[in-house]
Amino acid sequence: MSTAFVTGATGFIGSALTRRLLNDGVKVRILCRDPHKGEALRQLGAEVISGDVQLIDSLRRGAQGCEVIYSVAAALGGTGAAQYNVSVQGTRNLAQVAHELGISRYVHVSSIAAYGSYVTGEVDESQPLKPSRHDFYEQAKALSEQALWKFAEKTALPVTVIRPGMVYGPEANFWTKTFYDVFSRIPIPLIGESKGTAHPIYIDDVVDLMVTQATHPNAVGQAFNCSADPAPTWIEFVGYYARMAGNTQTIKLPEELLITLAPIITALSGVTGEPVNVSGFLHYATHPVVFSMKRAANLLDWRPRVGLEEGMKQAERWLHSLADAATTPVLPA
Repeated sequence: MSTAFVTGATGFIGSALTRRLLNDGVKVRILCRDPHKGEALRQLGAEVISGDVQLIDSLRRGAQGCEVIYSVAAALGGTGAAQYNVSVQGTRNLAQVAHELGISRYVHVSSIAAYGSYVTGEVDESQPLKPSRHDFYEQAKALSEQALWKFAEKTALPVTVIRPGMVYGPEANFWTKTFYDVFSRIPIPLIGESKGTAHPIYIDDVVDLMVTQATHPNAVGQAFNCSADPAPTWIEFVGYYARMAGNTQTIKLPEELLITLAPIITALSGVTGEPVNVSGFLHYATHPVVFSMKRAANLLDWRPRVGLEEGMKQAERWLHSLADAATTPVLPA
């Protein structure tokens, strides 16, 4: 692979991918709604294309002459319509451009969220995608994939899909910075028997699998989970962040009461136009699930390299660097 086009390049996964590709000597073109946000990547060598996944002409300009397309752009929140326009229609637009230009590989970033909130046990890639009607993000991810597979079936577009779990590490806003901020201040919640599992995956592993998918012949036509296997419990995962801050407090929450209140809270949150699937979260928090990594191992000979212990050490170093930067006095000019 010598040339690549990356959408969503200024986001967490997209920026890490772009830096990896540039370090590998790949010529990278990135799509940015706000070109100023792509300035740091431009300085590293990326070519910035002003545009949007909803504007098909800008996608053509970005993908022209590239071998591989990385479809990373997605709406992480907002109304159902907003997420559909970006995640689903944007995927259709990019797939159409990839087909027109004869792209050699189309790598699409989906999510384990596409399976829905109510899975249990071991989940492999053959599991049907069943998003909750109360979770627009789950719906958008599932619909994006379904639209892409349907298009690939008609056109023979060489598609491969990655379904990451909770991507954490340096620069991760939600699964690292936000979780640290929250669990450095509040007790760790213990819900029921606390058997629910978390699904963290270190950012470098996600990017490495994406790069592998872009060139491996066995990746075409396949989706791949990318999540911790075996999966740690939520208590183990958030416990790392709590210990970083010296927080040892826990609080026992009654599972039965939360289950009773969850549909009410979900219904009330729907008034805002973006419902919160509390019942789905409770299911995740109380049921053990493992998103199997056997397919990546068997077809691609690929396995995650960064365990949770090492990944959290890297995350902690980054969090400390943020704290140090915040307390460093600014000298007058």
